[in-house]
Amino acid sequence: MAVVETHDWELSPDSRSYRLRERFWQRTHEEAVRIVPIEGVGAPGVVGYARDYGRVLEASEPFIQPDEMIVGSWLALPHDPQALEMGYYNPHYPPGYPTLMRLGFTGIRDEARVRLEGETDPERADFLEGVVIAYDAACRYVERYAEHAEALAEATPDASRRDELRRVRDVCRELATGLPTTFHAALQLVQFTRVLGGWGCIGRFDQWILPFYARDLASGRLTEDGALELLECLFIKMNEFSDENPANRVARAKGASAMGRTNDDLRNIALAGQTPDGADACNALTMLCLTASARLMLPEPKLNVRFFPGTPRGLLRDCCRLLAKGGNVLAIFNDEVAIPALTRLGIPIEDARDYCNDGCSELIIGGKSAIRFRVDDSVMALRQAVLDAPEPYETFDELMIAFKANLGRFIPSERDEPQAITHPFFAAGIEDCLGRASVMGARYSIWGSILAEVGNAADGLAAIQRLVYDEKKVPWETLVAALRADYDGHEPLRQMLLHRPPKYGNDIDAVDALAREIAEWFCDGVHTVAGNVPGPGPKRGPGLMCFGLESKRQLPATPDGRRQGDPTANSFSPSVGMDRSGPTAVLQSVAKVDLTKASHGSVLDIALHNSLFGGDEGIDKLVALIDTYLTIGGTATLQLNVIDRDTLLRARCQPDAPEFRTLIVRVWGFSAVFVDLPMALQDHVLARTEHGAQGTS
Repeated sequence: MAVVETHDWELSPDSRSYRLRERFWQRTHEEAVRIVPIEGVGAPGVVGYARDYGRVLEASEPFIQPDEMIVGSWLALPHDPQALEMGYYNPHYPPGYPTLMRLGFTGIRDEARVRLEGETDPERADFLEGVVIAYDAACRYVERYAEHAEALAEATPDASRRDELRRVRDVCRELATGLPTTFHAALQLVQFTRVLGGWGCIGRFDQWILPFYARDLASGRLTEDGALELLECLFIKMNEFSDENPANRVARAKGASAMGRTNDDLRNIALAGQTPDGADACNALTMLCLTASARLMLPEPKLNVRFFPGTPRGLLRDCCRLLAKGGNVLAIFNDEVAIPALTRLGIPIEDARDYCNDGCSELIIGGKSAIRFRVDDSVMALRQAVLDAPEPYETFDELMIAFKANLGRFIPSERDEPQAITHPFFAAGIEDCLGRASVMGARYSIWGSILAEVGNAADGLAAIQRLVYDEKKVPWETLVAALRADYDGHEPLRQMLLHRPPKYGNDIDAVDALAREIAEWFCDGVHTVAGNVPGPGPKRGPGLMCFGLESKRQLPATPDGRRQGDPTANSFSPSVGMDRSGPTAVLQSVAKVDLTKASHGSVLDIALHNSLFGGDEGIDKLVALIDTYLTIGGTATLQLNVIDRDTLLRARCQPDAPEFRTLIVRVWGFSAVFVDLPMALQDHVLARTEHGAQGTS
C-alpha cells in the first residue's frame, strides 16, 4: 500500500523523546542493575529451568524513569551467573511474537495448563508444567510493574504525569491478566518480552503490530503523533544495555568499563516485503518506524527493509533519505533473491515470503524457526592449499582442486537434527513447540554453513593464476616463503600481488568468475550433502557473509598480499580497498553469482561518501544505485555506510563530543555509534570508508 510521510524528521528539544534520549546518553538506566544472591533449585528438566527462571523474576524489582511510557528494565543479576540454569534460547532468532500477540502471557499459560491436565507422557508433561510455571512467574512480574506505576502515581504531585503513570499501570495490568488490546499494550508486550530474556532479534514488527495500530487510529483512541511518541519510547528502550552477556553485565555492574562494546546485540526489525500470499506488506507502521529511527538517530533497533517489485516507490526514497541523514542502521533486503534461496531448502513459499533476518543477516522464518551456524574462512583454505603442497602444482587447475578439497572440509557430512529450545518461556512462543509440547517442536531448525572472505580468496587465486602460472613472474617457492614470513622481506612481491592482478568488485570477468566458482561450488556442495526435504524439519543452508572482523585480522598472511593484522573482506564484499571502479561495478561483479543458492543469506557492504547524497539530486543518485542492486540481482542483503573519513577521524579524536553521539556506522550485521567501538573495529570501518568516495557509476 502507498503511504505518505507527514512527520518531521527532527526531534523537538521540548519533546518527551528528546528528554528520554538524553537520559539514555547519560546512562541513567544503569541504576536499575542489581546484583543479588539467587540460588538455583537444582531440579531437572524444563520444570527445573522454569523454577530457576521464576526465582530470577521474583528477585527483580520494577524500575520506571521519569517520562517513560514504555517500561521495563533489566532483571536481577545473580552473584554467580552459573548458579542458575534457565534453559537454552538463542537470541539470534526472534521470540514467537505472533503467538504472544495472539494469546498473551496468560493465554499461553492457560493453554499449557489445560493440556497438562490430561497429559500422560512424562516429557510432554514436563514441558507443559514448565511453561505454566514460567508464564505464571512472568505474569506476576508484570503485575508488580502495575503496582509500582500506581505507587509512583500516588506519590507524584504533577497531575499530567500522574495520569501517564496510571496509563502505564493499566497497560501492565492488562498484560498481566489478559490479551494486549491496544497499540500501547502491544509495544509494552514487546518490551517485557525483551526484559524477560528475548533481548535479541525482533522480526517482522510492522506486520504483527499493525492491527493494534490500525484499530487505535480508527477508533480515535490514538493519534499518529501519539503513536509515534510511543514507538520512539520503545526504540529508546531498545538501546539500553547493549552488551547482553550475563557475565559481562555482572562485571559492568561491579564497575568494569563500558567502553569498547561492539553493540552487536542482534536487535533487528524486519519491515515491508510481502505477505504470505504475495501481496505488498508495506504499511503505515513501516513508515512510522523509519520516521522514529530518523528522529532518534540511535543505533537500535536496526531496520531491515525488504523490497520486491510490488513495493511502493516512496518507501525506497524514504530509506535513502534516512541513509543520507547518516542513519546507517538500515539494510536493504531483496526478496527476489532471499525467497528463492529459502524455497531451495524445501520451505513452502508462504513461509518463505514471511522471512526475516536473524540478529545479523541470516535468513530465517520468524516465530517458526531456530537457527545455529558456523563460519569458516575461505582464505585459510587457500593458504593451506599453497603451504601444504609437497611440491608446486603443475597447473592452476590442480591448485583449484586442492583448494576445493579444503573448502569441502567445511561442509558437514552428518545429517542435521531438530534444535532444542529448552528455555520454557521462549519455547512456548515458537510455533509448533506448544502444540507438540516439545522443546524440539520448532517447525524449522535451520543450520548454517557460512563461508567468509570470498573476495580475498578470489583475489588470491587471481594473483596466483596471473603471476605464477600465466606470466611466470613469481616462482612458487617465493610465494610460499613470503606467506610463511608474513611478507617480511618480500615487500616488492606483496605490492605486485596487491596491484598487478585483477580484483573482485571491479566488474572484471576473469576474477569475478573465480568468486562465482568459489561461492557456487561451496553452496552446491552444502545443498547436495544436506539433502533438505520439502516441509518442516531440519534444514542446512549455505551462507556468504562474515562476523568478528576484529578477530579476522589475526588470520595469517594470504596470497592476495594481505598481511597478518590487515583487515579481511566484509561478507561477500570485495577485499578492503580493492573496489576501485565505483559502487556500480561492485554490484555488477556480485550479480554474476547465483546467490539464490546461498540459502542462509548473502551480504554485500558498500561504503559511500556522504558528499554524494546532499539534496534531492543526491537522494536521486542513491535511489538509482539501490534500484540497480534490486534489478540486476546479487546478494540477499545490501548494507550501506554513508559517511566520510574526515568526520570519523575527528570523532576518534573527540569521542566525548556531543555531536558524535549520533554518528552511527554499519559494522557487519549490526550498527553502532562509531566512538563506542573498539579500536580494531574503528580501523576496519575507516579502511572501508577510505575507498568509498568514488561516485555512483
